[in-house]
Amino acid sequence: MTIDEGLREALAEVTRGRITFPRDFHGFPGTVHGGAVAALFYRLTLPRPPVHLRMDLMRGIPTDTPLGLTTGSNGPEARLALNQGDRRLAEATLSRETVPGADPRPVRSAWSDDRAPQGEMPGTTTCLACGSANPLGLGVRFLFNDRFLWKEYMPRETYRARDGSAHPALATIMLDELGWWLGALAQAECGVTTEVAITMRRPLPFEPVLAIGDRGAVSVDGDPRGRYCRTAGYLFTAGGEVLAAADVRFAGSRAYTKRLLEPFLQTTDLETLRRLFPGVGSPGSREG
Repeated sequence: MTIDEGLREALAEVTRGRITFPRDFHGFPGTVHGGAVAALFYRLTLPRPPVHLRMDLMRGIPTDTPLGLTTGSNGPEARLALNQGDRRLAEATLSRETVPGADPRPVRSAWSDDRAPQGEMPGTTTCLACGSANPLGLGVRFLFNDRFLWKEYMPRETYRARDGSAHPALATIMLDELGWWLGALAQAECGVTTEVAITMRRPLPFEPVLAIGDRGAVSVDGDPRGRYCRTAGYLFTAGGEVLAAADVRFAGSRAYTKRLLEPFLQTTDLETLRRLFPGVGSPGSREG
């Protein structure tokens, strides 16, 4: 199955206003990856780049569960939402009229001068983004140093679109995951992305791409307790052409760190996890 076939399976009952995400679309087990939600909204509208997608994630979105879909428009802006009963789970707007124009090329230039890795981020086996065993997964593990997170990445065949390009879901999943990790490192806690804004500049070529996130650009966002932060990530061609950019709001939580400890330990040793998340205790301690 390709990622587009998976999205079409999710949309099988869209004419009845119903969406059901297949199990392999999860980030946390049982919960749809934020990048997959963005990919579905993008797939529903099939916009022609450049286009800006802004999405709010209010609650976790379950896999293998029928969800209600509402759609509408406000002039040139498409509006979509997912609901479970009377609870709003996520909503998004897509527009080709208001596309941010910031230039991320200075970030790539700075990365070119500071790209010696200190290590690789951990991952789980089943996550849609980082999972090594998910048949629809990107299998992406970002490299990191004190300044940047990045990945030079060749798309998998499951992400080849019908026209031979790379599927837009590659950008939404990759950049949501990048924003998640930038926030997790900044807060030294796992958590969730609550807002995702992605600008698709041009169609993605089916060739190597480069994702970069600037750790120094992470900022605290509107919470005196520091639970939320803003992160930015970019997707380039190997030659430096800008493909997509994302702004992500991340919310950290000790509860999520504990929830992910066991899945991470299937692929990563405890000492590595403790360096990234100091709140993880030693074996035999109460935290451990």
